[in-house]
Amino acid sequence: MHIAESIQLAPYTTLKVGGPARYLVTVGKTEDIEPVRTLIMSTASPVLVLGHGSNVLIPDTGYGGIVVRNQIMGRQYKKDADDAILATFGAGEDWDACVADSVARGYWGLENLSHIPGTVGATPIQNVGAYGVEVSQLIVSVAAVSLTTGETKTFTTVGCQFAYRDSYFKTDAGRNWLITHVTYRLSRSDKAAVLSYADLQTFAATHTHVTAADIRQEIIRIRSAKFPNWQAVGTAGSFFKNPVVAPTTLAPLLRQHPDLPHYPQLDSSVKVSLGWILDHVCGLRGYTDGEVSLSPHQALVLINRGGSAAKIVDFVQHVTTVVHDHTGITIEPEVRLL
Repeated sequence: MHIAESIQLAPYTTLKVGGPARYLVTVGKTEDIEPVRTLIMSTASPVLVLGHGSNVLIPDTGYGGIVVRNQIMGRQYKKDADDAILATFGAGEDWDACVADSVARGYWGLENLSHIPGTVGATPIQNVGAYGVEVSQLIVSVAAVSLTTGETKTFTTVGCQFAYRDSYFKTDAGRNWLITHVTYRLSRSDKAAVLSYADLQTFAATHTHVTAADIRQEIIRIRSAKFPNWQAVGTAGSFFKNPVVAPTTLAPLLRQHPDLPHYPQLDSSVKVSLGWILDHVCGLRGYTDGEVSLSPHQALVLINRGGSAAKIVDFVQHVTTVVHDHTGITIEPEVRLL
């Protein structure tokens, strides 16, 4: 375990903003967690667990508590019943590196989630999803340690309380748990391929046989065209959630905009494409205010070229207001605003 004081957090986030942390603690193994708990209790400090900082907006004033950088590593694969492979990754592992590793081994399941920034530990928190797949469909269990009591617990998918871009770990109680490892159920069969998403249908129609590696490369191609390089500019990928609305909210929108992409959910609600709304209804694709903008390629993506956290917040509030004025829908960020 390594402890530093008054460290600027901007270099540790993909939005490239954030003032100093009171303490920045790096955890490299599960044995480091108990000393962290001792520091938490002795200083009575709030805690923020940070992976690659790809889903958080830290204020310019910083964070007046303990920031824990989770760098618990490790990759393990084990054969399970039928055609399954249980893949267990340390929470600090780079997510895309683990996807690439599983695909290179010929395992199916994670390929649609390629080229997403962040760590393994973030995937159950956010219920990361893309191109027709959510990690909640693949996760078997999540191992975590309570920063409050020191209890070690293995969460099942039921205990994770997964929902669209949501989980138990985003609740006040859930944030007290530091995730150490995540186990996913993968397959050795191409029957696991998911090619139903609109962006993949042309690819599927022109390829009679595909491998997980083929799908990964196609996902990387698509995402590279839509999303900026998070190592070159400040971005958190898709900044906003796609709204999930009631049919009564959707009906007048469809009368005005019959081409609006929408996806019925199991609970009778409907998920609608915010990217389409920002582009075709609000005219905000590529909208720029100073150093902050929405991508000209994908309107859900916020780009920061040197703006402050306060500037980003003002920008987000403006976009939220415009969407509400045009649709009556109040949108929510995927990114956690501290």
